[in-house]
Amino acid sequence: MNPILAGVALAVIAGAVAAVASRDPRVAVLALATTLILSPLLADPVAAPVGLAARFVGSILAAYLLWIAVRDRPSVGPVSAATEGSRIGWPAEVLIAAAASVVGYSAHGLGAPADGPALASAAGFALAALAVVPMLTGRDVLRMGTGLILLLDAALVVRVGLGGTPDPLEQLVTSGLLVALGGTLATLAMAARGDGTGGLELTADSGTRRRWEPDAHPLDPAAGPPR
Repeated sequence: MNPILAGVALAVIAGAVAAVASRDPRVAVLALATTLILSPLLADPVAAPVGLAARFVGSILAAYLLWIAVRDRPSVGPVSAATEGSRIGWPAEVLIAAAASVVGYSAHGLGAPADGPALASAAGFALAALAVVPMLTGRDVLRMGTGLILLLDAALVVRVGLGGTPDPLEQLVTSGLLVALGGTLATLAMAARGDGTGGLELTADSGTRRRWEPDAHPLDPAAGPPR
């Protein structure tokens, strides 16, 4: 086992855990950026410099677009941006990632010869497991978007584990996809912050129950029940 590759895999998984567990949107975006930037390094041999540069630029740009959407701006509403964070806590997220990485490492190649490292499959399975809960139960744009980006990154990392190091053209296309997804999520996050609450919730919740008004023409008690 390559110790450097193992360290990169641990850093990728740690960034994903922090991204799904943190309630601070800025911390979540920085952790997501760490995962996206380090994921292309989970290849043996390492990708060509041109391809790595394209992935680095695409990952940084996608994360920066999300950073613009969640940074503090008093003009967009009275409440600062906030994300839901993990409901089960980061220790449980760590256990989920660890279990999924063991499964991925054991199932490397999925029954067929694989051209990439087994650590890539382990990290990809861990990212996929961490992405499921935010996608299915998330109630704000950033949390659901984090799940989507992690799921995409998981597919890319597992593809490296199965098919080997991608070529520069594939890296360029992947970078464009990451930027497009990051820009879309940033646009949705800015729209959510501009709905009057300043938060990242999918729908505005005023926190008050609906009050039913009485009928415009109440019945006269002396007239008896209507016929």
